[in-house]
Amino acid sequence: MSDTGVLILVGLSFVGIGIVFGALAWFFLARTRRFLRTAADATGTIIELIESSGSEGGTTYSAVVQFRTTDGREIHWTESMASNPPAGQRGDTLEMKYDPANPQTARIAKTSRLWFMPIFLGGMGVLFLAVGAVLAVVGSAQ
Repeated sequence: MSDTGVLILVGLSFVGIGIVFGALAWFFLARTRRFLRTAADATGTIIELIESSGSEGGTTYSAVVQFRTTDGREIHWTESMASNPPAGQRGDTLEMKYDPANPQTARIAKTSRLWFMPIFLGGMGVLFLAVGAVLAVVGSAQ
């Protein structure tokens, strides 16, 4: 295969990967918007930070948050995605969003926590699409 063919093939592969990232970003965007349409607000308190080992050897933390639903139920919710730095320290209060039909489906109401996946995946999609398009155009122009 010629250098031109390789550039076009790699470019189209990047475009395909960009499309997959874009589709995943769209999925997470739609899921977050659907959640926020019906979510109720609560103020929670971090009662514990669960430590775990990160993928690169560092320590990450998942917050355990206690909050009360509008109908008075006390919920203990554990953050599903560990991070470093943590969402806060023990005793800190956080604004929460939760599903009134299933209060264990909750999220910390910070922009970075609610929109991280759509923004990250969308950004990766745009990056791969742009690089792929440039490689494909350069390959076909040779």
